Amino acid sequence: MLGNHPPGDPANLNNFTTSGRNPTRNWRVRINQTQLVSQASTVLLQRHSKLWAPLLKPLKFSSNFTPSLFHQILNRIQTHPKICFSFFNWAQKTLDFKPEIGDRCRIIRILLGSELYLLGKPILDSIVQDYPPAKIFPLLIQSRKAVDFQNNPLVMNSVVECYCSKQMYLQSLEVYHMAKDYRIGLSVDSCNTLLNLLGHKNELKLAWCYYASIIRNGVLGNRFTWSSIARILHKDGKFERIAKVFDVGIFTPEMFDLIIDGHSKKGDFEAAFDYLNKMCGKEIEPSFSTYSSILNGACKHQDGEIIENMLSLMVEKGHIAETPVCDYDSIIKKLCIEGKTFAADLFSERAYEEKFELQHGTYECMLVALLSEESRLEDAIKLYNIVREKNILLSESCYSEFLMILCKENPSREITNLLMDIIKRGFFFQPKELSGYIWKQCAEGRWREAEEIFNAVLNRGFLLDSTCCGTIVKRYCSSGQIGKAIVVHNKLEELKGSLDIAAYNKLLAALFRDNRAEETIKVFDYMKACKIFDGESFKHMISGLCRVKELRKAMRFHDEMLELGLKPDRRTYKRLISGFG
Repeated sequence: MLGNHPPGDPANLNNFTTSGRNPTRNWRVRINQTQLVSQASTVLLQRHSKLWAPLLKPLKFSSNFTPSLFHQILNRIQTHPKICFSFFNWAQKTLDFKPEIGDRCRIIRILLGSELYLLGKPILDSIVQDYPPAKIFPLLIQSRKAVDFQNNPLVMNSVVECYCSKQMYLQSLEVYHMAKDYRIGLSVDSCNTLLNLLGHKNELKLAWCYYASIIRNGVLGNRFTWSSIARILHKDGKFERIAKVFDVGIFTPEMFDLIIDGHSKKGDFEAAFDYLNKMCGKEIEPSFSTYSSILNGACKHQDGEIIENMLSLMVEKGHIAETPVCDYDSIIKKLCIEGKTFAADLFSERAYEEKFELQHGTYECMLVALLSEESRLEDAIKLYNIVREKNILLSESCYSEFLMILCKENPSREITNLLMDIIKRGFFFQPKELSGYIWKQCAEGRWREAEEIFNAVLNRGFLLDSTCCGTIVKRYCSSGQIGKAIVVHNKLEELKGSLDIAAYNKLLAALFRDNRAEETIKVFDYMKACKIFDGESFKHMISGLCRVKELRKAMRFHDEMLELGLKPDRRTYKRLISGFG
């Protein structure tokens, strides 16, 4: 593996010297290396990459290639970033060069500093997935004394945007703060990208703190910044404050849409129409989204007059057909994408009244939209029951989303039945959430319902987490249902699953009480294979086997316990070995 010491690092001299005690030889080696760097750099700069191998062969370039040589050559050719990139790839392919993180960061720095984003981004992508920002950042910035220190903002902008593209907003924030500490200013576009992502992820407190920070850091916002601020205000329930943005002379269609939507949801249609008129006064054409916000609010508050007025206005503006019989699917889907679920309900009800059968995909759009609104889970459940009656098969992602949301609810017979239906259909993507739901059932004493879901999951060949499985097994042990506990463990073993250590210890004790020594040994062997055991486990095995006079087996486990360093305290150990007497 090649190292990544920067050129000029004293550590690199070790690559050029064979004996620190021979200054003459060291001097000659340095001269030879300097000549090699010069000759190789000339070839790279003046010849096509196809000719590099034959031209460098007389120089014995391959046998002399070192990390230091790589960096010294980059120093010579870094003003030609595309050649640097070609050399980087050529060295990996031809010389079996294995670049470490420092080598990759050096190339990234050269490419991004020259605004060659398409070439640098794939390499940057490869390191942000494997290393934390604290490891990457120092390798990507130049010393303040470096000639190209001014390139650092270009590099940091790309890093922040790279993390944002992967939805990794915490890492983006970390890079931003480190850049700020080094007084590296980010561009307003990069700042906007992160601000927008924080709003999208509903990290509203973080978004406000970050916005305050970039303002203090001297970043002057633009229209995109204000649009992000408007979205955050809307999500934060403070949509009225968007009007203050209007006061400074900034108007965008999205800002008007957001403030109109906020007033419509509250049922303040006077304010909604007032902003609609202001929007038109600014010669900004209201869109389908604008009108559907008011329609959605009217449907939510059951204001029949405004509903009919908005429908007429939307027909007049060409957003919906005058007789939308054949257009119900597209209208409902469009409303669902906009998050206007009450308006979507209006059209689905009219489709039903007119005996128009909606497409299966339309039902899924409606369900997904309802699931995105916390207050409409009951309506989502009603729609799901209709979907079941119509034998409509939904997508895997839709089932997964529905299951995850149901698991967050308090246990009930209705929720359990819905989860059972999804599991029996073979859709199971959320072991953590479903394990949590079963744990809540157990905590409330809903054991029968918990067992139903638990057994359904195992029978479909899926695994839950070890603590969840352990809770069920401990219940069986406490209630004397050892046979059921064995069945569960056999199934887990078949699926390569396991229990938690507390459940295993309880199972071992219960098996010995039920005179199942052979099954106990089998369970314990599996525990050891999974490396799930402790001193308590060995105590159960030794004392249990002594009681049934399996002294040779007990001694074997005793010796194993001592080898593993799990010998108990003196009093416990004395009591334990008394079983051999």
